Amino acid sequence: MIDRRTFTGMLAGAGAMIVASRALAQGKTVDVLVKNSPKAIFAPATVNIRVGDTVKWTNPSFITHSVTFDPAQAADVGNAALPPGVAPFDSGAMEEGTTFSHMFTQNGTYKYFCKFHEAMGMVGTVVVS
Repeated sequence: MIDRRTFTGMLAGAGAMIVASRALAQGKTVDVLVKNSPKAIFAPATVNIRVGDTVKWTNPSFITHSVTFDPAQAADVGNAALPPGVAPFDSGAMEEGTTFSHMFTQNGTYKYFCKFHEAMGMVGTVVVS
């Protein structure tokens, strides 16, 4: 038989474990800025995250951009890549002040581009471990 003090301590410990596991399950958010000066870029160009993390792209500029993870839309096949089994995805046209977020649920290397400025070298990489 367990006394009340031991039982209360066990419950408190279990509660702390549940809170900690929920925090880990939510993952973190990494911000990427869409910049135009001196040239159109994603900053940072490469982010390293864990499975379950989210990347949020923000376009503060009046110039329209996209965040495109679709090899079929790339002018240069080297600018877009997805891990096996991952479906392509795209932000669509991002006007001034808009954001696009995506949670990454599979590890691997994801290469992406802006479909409006790919020829100018506007490419990025997300590495998920």
